[in-house]
Amino acid sequence: MLVFSDTGKIFYNNRMERFLQMLGVLVALYVFYNLTMGRWHYVSPAQREKRRKELKEAGLSSRFYFMHPLTQFVLTIISGGLFTFYWLYRQWGQIKRGFKRENAPVSSINVLGRTLGGCWSFFILTDLINRTCEYLQKPVSWPAWWWGILWLGGLVCLFCPVQNGWKICGYLLWCIAPVVLQRRINTLTREHISMFPRTVEIIATLLGVGIAVGIIAIWR
Repeated sequence: MLVFSDTGKIFYNNRMERFLQMLGVLVALYVFYNLTMGRWHYVSPAQREKRRKELKEAGLSSRFYFMHPLTQFVLTIISGGLFTFYWLYRQWGQIKRGFKRENAPVSSINVLGRTLGGCWSFFILTDLINRTCEYLQKPVSWPAWWWGILWLGGLVCLFCPVQNGWKICGYLLWCIAPVVLQRRINTLTREHISMFPRTVEIIATLLGVGIAVGIIAIWR
């Protein structure tokens, strides 16, 4: 029993050490970004106006889908991360109605296509959120490629033949990345956002659970 206990402690300590190392790297990257790229640091009003014009030409959105980040996180965890695709569908549905680009016709946004192609549209959505937040002088998130790599990397890690500790870390990244973006989106409204999920969100979560169980059964 003593040998088993010591082995279990060593195994647990190794997992915790790796998790804390990954967490430390993420915290360091977050601090670095907020002290550099994540801040408005224009030298003159002319530079600021030039940047605002660039943002308008790239495209902004006056509409987004708002929900409480904690609610989103719980629903995403429960659904095996598949709630994110419903979240993408709702975000692109709102953006289609509120997207604006200076000196250019309004682009046609295929909501269903961008939902099913979430692994690609996630990057575009992150860029759009950051541009809109920067234009309105709200806190911006990490660049799209950072969050996109972390999001997809978490999914890859979940299905890779690695220790369970790494799988847990990967699953958390897969679920957390969209929640971070939602926190940025929520800075664009002053309305109260209820923590209680909408009926359609609960239905989407249950559907995600069914799909996730099917995927796991096939995988095994």
